Amino acid sequence: MFFSVVVPVYNVENYLKECVDSILRQSFADFELILVDDGSKDGSGAICDAYALGDARVKVIHKENGGQSTARNAGVRAAAGEYAVFLDSDDFIDTSDFFADLHSALTDNADVAVFRYYKYFSPEKKNDCGVSLADISFRNKGELLAELVKRDAFFCSCWSKCTRLKLLKENVIFFDENLRCEDMDWYYRVVSAAESFVVLDKPYINYRQRENSVTSAFNPKSIRDYVITIEKWYANLKKTEDPLEKEALLSSLAKLYCNLLISYARNADKLKDMKKPIFAFKDLLHHQMNPRTRLIGKFNKLFGLHLTCLALKVLDKVKS
Repeated sequence: MFFSVVVPVYNVENYLKECVDSILRQSFADFELILVDDGSKDGSGAICDAYALGDARVKVIHKENGGQSTARNAGVRAAAGEYAVFLDSDDFIDTSDFFADLHSALTDNADVAVFRYYKYFSPEKKNDCGVSLADISFRNKGELLAELVKRDAFFCSCWSKCTRLKLLKENVIFFDENLRCEDMDWYYRVVSAAESFVVLDKPYINYRQRENSVTSAFNPKSIRDYVITIEKWYANLKKTEDPLEKEALLSSLAKLYCNLLISYARNADKLKDMKKPIFAFKDLLHHQMNPRTRLIGKFNKLFGLHLTCLALKVLDKVKS
């Protein structure tokens, strides 16, 4: 079996069929689909069971509600394929050739495949993620990571890549069940362990934009977990031996730090106790492979971090 597709499911009966159908219609059929019902209270569990009855490739795990990370971890532990593909249950695959394209790209047994995605608002509106992976040529891991960071294509989401299952299991790479930014921590662990990558310059996943999704609402715990994760990986990535790889990874973290500064700027009145720990990472802004980090870093150098956050708040209001 080549692919194990892991889908965490929780109260998504309005979206689940579109998600599952997009998987089952793939032209490359050597896969298993693991639907992990995380204690859904609507009809999602019954929908999962109906698919399992109709297609032998579909396996269902029913468990008590524990959150998305626990569901993904349960799916990884049960997976038997060569590669893991993650898909959120309100998202869906845009083309029937996704697995076929992945399979062709992975003929050299790379550890990780990276691809683009759409931001999906409605059948009439979906936007490309806005980056290009075309013509990326690299001789080693450091060169690839540097190119991804420069192109703003260092995606931390687990569903924007395909990962060798052996890499995950042998390195005990699971999602931290205590974090709300678990994808970010997970991907740095994957990147640290992986040796080889391939890129596909095509969007495959429709990443649904909806107001009530797990990632859309402001949550103070999310900010605190983000700070914890940046602190952990700032310390870890400084130890990277290869100079180019080290600078690329620190620059990727600097971009994520800029995202944190934007979130802080939006909600500074609710995060007064977080100002000191957030500002403590300002030295990350010296790592400027990413265009956004370069701009914010220059502004910070001229005016300081407090005024930088005020400027980010004004720009955010103008954009919205």
